[in-house]
Amino acid sequence: MRTCVQRFVCPNKPVYSTGVRSTFVYPNGGTYKGYWLRNECNAWGVKTTAERTASDYAQKKQPEGQLKYSGTWSKGKRQGCGSVVRKRGTDLQAVYNGQWYDDMKCGMGKQFYTDGCVYFGYWVRNRRHGLGIQWFGDGSIYVGEWETDFRHGLGVHFYANGNRYEGHFARGFKNGEGVFYHMHTGQIQKGVWENDNAKTSVVQDEPIIRCNDAPTPYPIPPLHLKYPNEIMCDLFRRYRPMANKPRRRFNDKVSLEFVHHKRQFASFEESVATPTRLDLYPNSGFVCTCNCKIL
Repeated sequence: MRTCVQRFVCPNKPVYSTGVRSTFVYPNGGTYKGYWLRNECNAWGVKTTAERTASDYAQKKQPEGQLKYSGTWSKGKRQGCGSVVRKRGTDLQAVYNGQWYDDMKCGMGKQFYTDGCVYFGYWVRNRRHGLGIQWFGDGSIYVGEWETDFRHGLGVHFYANGNRYEGHFARGFKNGEGVFYHMHTGQIQKGVWENDNAKTSVVQDEPIIRCNDAPTPYPIPPLHLKYPNEIMCDLFRRYRPMANKPRRRFNDKVSLEFVHHKRQFASFEESVATPTRLDLYPNSGFVCTCNCKIL
């Protein structure tokens, strides 16, 4: 005797797609090939956007061609490792290759820009953040710290003409203490910068760093004083009474020591200051305590 069993299907129960599908076509023209989990891209998959034409670029300012992502997914979002390429006809152009999180570039990755720049370093929420190196289209290179897509912190900028800057950056500009090496003139410039402009600096001739053997076109002129000894001795006599003033209070002394401790990080290196050739001590009553040899 055969028994017939009737199955009841709940009409309101959603139907999920889980597993592997060869090709899924989106209404806007894009496609996806890979794994699914409850109607969402998951694990490994390849997603291609709809092809954009020249008119789309003129209206929406979006690059022409198709974008193709190959990598890992998590609940419909790019997460893990993956790469993005732009396809224009038969040409393939790399866009980004690296780590993703929550559908955004996050972690270590390399970005290829349309103007010829290449960045390799750390990302946070689609922005360059952390340590990284960028090759610019004009041939210059920056190596250092980034913050929210700007050069920010300590870094070194190598210029295409051979010069370089080592120091602090802020908001994409040279800001703070830094050293600029004029390689072709054989000069070192150390000082404080503000928005790529040197506010105060000291320039020193260093022929050893010159890229060629030609003479320096802009040498630092020597300083000449008609009566150097008399001038310096007069200055010592003028300020010597200040040495007899009462000492500062203990709290003031502690504050000054703290300021001096912080200021030493901003002080120039000893090699910048050249030994003096002035005879300071015979008539002034002061003894020179430096180790330089006075001629």
